[in-house]
Amino acid sequence: MKPTNVVSMDFNSAQAMQEFIETYERDSPSLFPEAELLVLVKTEEASLIAISAYPTEEHRMAASETAQGRIKGHLAPLFKESFRLLGDMVVHHTPNSKAARP
Repeated sequence: MKPTNVVSMDFNSAQAMQEFIETYERDSPSLFPEAELLVLVKTEEASLIAISAYPTEEHRMAASETAQGRIKGHLAPLFKESFRLLGDMVVHHTPNSKAARP
């Protein structure tokens, strides 16, 4: 099982969400270098689900603190609401690991 964060994020606008996506794509690999999985899923015009998995609980907790600090800090004006779930990934199926990204 992999320690995993699942975060639901509602933004003030589609433009605010796009700004977050660009920031996340640019900064997340260096902010969360231990992450084994970083995924954003658009669920509505101004909403996302973020999923991240880590090798250990300590890595997950450190990443969670970093992310929460950013969401409550300089990125706060982008958000209407967010909530975080913590858990363990119990299935990870990648039928073709060389598949192109969307």
